[in-house]
Amino acid sequence: MSRLRRIRSFVFLPVLLLAIPRLAHAQTAPANEAAAVGEDDTHEGRWLRSIASDLIAEKFDDLDRMANQYRRDKSRLPGGEWRLRLFYVALDAPQQTDKDTLDHLAHLEHWMKARPESITPRIALATSLHRWAWVARGNGVADTVTPEGWRLFDERVKEAQVVLEGSANMPVMCPQWYSEMMTVGLAQSWSEKRVKETFERGIQFERDYYYLYDQYANYLLPKWDGHPGDAANFAKSSADHVGGNSGDLLYFQIATVLIKRGDGDFPIKQMDWQRIQRGYHALVTQYGADRRTKNQLAFMAYKYRDVNVSRQQFALIGDDWARGVWRDRKFFDRARDWAQNPNS
Repeated sequence: MSRLRRIRSFVFLPVLLLAIPRLAHAQTAPANEAAAVGEDDTHEGRWLRSIASDLIAEKFDDLDRMANQYRRDKSRLPGGEWRLRLFYVALDAPQQTDKDTLDHLAHLEHWMKARPESITPRIALATSLHRWAWVARGNGVADTVTPEGWRLFDERVKEAQVVLEGSANMPVMCPQWYSEMMTVGLAQSWSEKRVKETFERGIQFERDYYYLYDQYANYLLPKWDGHPGDAANFAKSSADHVGGNSGDLLYFQIATVLIKRGDGDFPIKQMDWQRIQRGYHALVTQYGADRRTKNQLAFMAYKYRDVNVSRQQFALIGDDWARGVWRDRKFFDRARDWAQNPNS
């Protein structure tokens, strides 16, 4: 029986345990959202590490209880991050080799078997399978990917899709399910209509889960399946539809996805810099600022060459730079030096 058929059997008949054969060649996983968890000694960092530890210890009742609470309470952290989203980030702590990944997937499969009515392990499994697909593909442009890399990428993304499709009608659904399904759609080059339908179902389920907007805005970039201006227009129309401070806050959050390190070719003039700033202040007023959001505004101020905002933000940041925003210390230092001496 093929791997994909085994996954289909496991998803629809939870009493069967998925067995994924070990690959012959270990691969190094790229950095993901959870990469900084091990370096973060804040209360939130320790909380995230405890979630990863609970998975290894297979404390499935505790994990389901947490997920249900975060879905119900819609609780946020300073900076506006949903606890629910970060909970899933912690469940996808990065692994360095295929063996590590297979061990990780086995814990998620045990959880699915032990809790057949729970949506949470299924989303977590799809997330890890999708990230593992990108490990096989690599981060290079398409023509640098080997035939074997493409084969594994397609196989693992399909496995993630099967897991998600098999959990589409669980007793308790989750907004993260729609976000993960859109990542599958991006990887499989779904039509805009199909991705948009998934997005719209997601915001009907949970309008305030802003990661759905982020995901769809990313899909609309020309490097994927959109056209020039599509993503910026979507950001504006979405923010206008929500309206008020909440709309501006959403605009800021989408902007942090479109204007980021590594995508330096995004035409920032398509976005309204004044509205981005209003959105940042709305976010800080409602949830407070964290390291990430302070650095995000500093980064965008640098991209917009706004000296006053840059200086203000770098003064707030001090030396507390965020790797997830700047990627490396040299770039952070260069931007901070420019803010102090823009004419040098």
